[in-house]
Amino acid sequence: MLKIGFNGKYKVLHFINEIGGYIIGGIATFIEQLYKFHEADEGFVHIYDGDILDEIDIRRYPGDRDILAIDYREIGKLSRFEFDIGVIHFYGLDYIMDSGIFRDKKIVYVIHSVPTPEPYFLDNPFGGHIEVQRSFERLCEEADILVCVSNCEREKLIRLYPRYDSKTRVIYNGIDMTTGEVKKDIREGRSIFGFLGRLDYRKGLLECLKEFRDVEGKLMIACDNQDIAYMGEIISFIDGAKLWDKVEFIGWVSGKRKENFLKVIDALIVPSLYEPFGYVVLEAGRLGTPVISSCRGGIYEIVGDEYRYVFDPYERGRLTECIRRFQRDSVDIVEKEVSRLTERVKMFSAEKMASEYRKLFNEISN
Repeated sequence: MLKIGFNGKYKVLHFINEIGGYIIGGIATFIEQLYKFHEADEGFVHIYDGDILDEIDIRRYPGDRDILAIDYREIGKLSRFEFDIGVIHFYGLDYIMDSGIFRDKKIVYVIHSVPTPEPYFLDNPFGGHIEVQRSFERLCEEADILVCVSNCEREKLIRLYPRYDSKTRVIYNGIDMTTGEVKKDIREGRSIFGFLGRLDYRKGLLECLKEFRDVEGKLMIACDNQDIAYMGEIISFIDGAKLWDKVEFIGWVSGKRKENFLKVIDALIVPSLYEPFGYVVLEAGRLGTPVISSCRGGIYEIVGDEYRYVFDPYERGRLTECIRRFQRDSVDIVEKEVSRLTERVKMFSAEKMASEYRKLFNEISN
């Protein structure tokens, strides 16, 4: 157990499995943004597996206060700390409910994603992943309040579990608007495109590559390599389609490297089959980088229904059409759409997000 400016008495404790440089899935950006604007009475408990992380490096955390790192086998030690509200951010942490630390506490479960395959089917929404379903349902049942990160995700949850309607809220994710220099120039010859995301089939990279065969341009791919089987499928497709002259893998990017990546490309392609929210759209839009975006999930709530560069990833050929439209459009038209996107992104500030969570915590603690 490692305390980083952790005082042991808080109104709110966030229980998380990723933070700072310790990235597993899709909530690291959210936690980074929430941490920037958290109150002094909020703490963050990073629960990790000591068999995987045998050494904790404090330099990988986002700050020097209100953070506790603890091996999951030491969860019982959390009983020595005081808090009123426990906020759980990942269904896979449901086992901490057995520790007894939540007795007489209010519980908030933030549903960053209803963990179904895509597409999912109502008669078997979890695709046979029984343990995932049990963990998710347990947290939903035991939580006093459920928070979804978009209206789309709330609708999905209520479609599957109508009984949770009355205790479910929506608080949009947000991003710090004070960082990053806005990109200024839209080029005439727009041919450099980017993909940024985890190597997860739901992000739609393979579908994007299939469409990119018919596009004049280059695709720079910034991703991890967590799913070896899916990466193998992607490599096989690139080999078979002879696309290596149009594709470049640059690895995972974060911090300044991510910002530079978003500035150098002509547009970011977000081909997700489904996205509960879509932080990459905020990150690109904040910098003035054009986005060519899927219409599935929470992304559409960010870009709005008037944005010109939106496509349905389930309709073959739509992405190709969208890219070509972006390439044909005049600089003035693209600049107008980027301006529209930038204004939309301003609605999703991290400061506003933190304020909405604070209102919720004050409400349920009274």
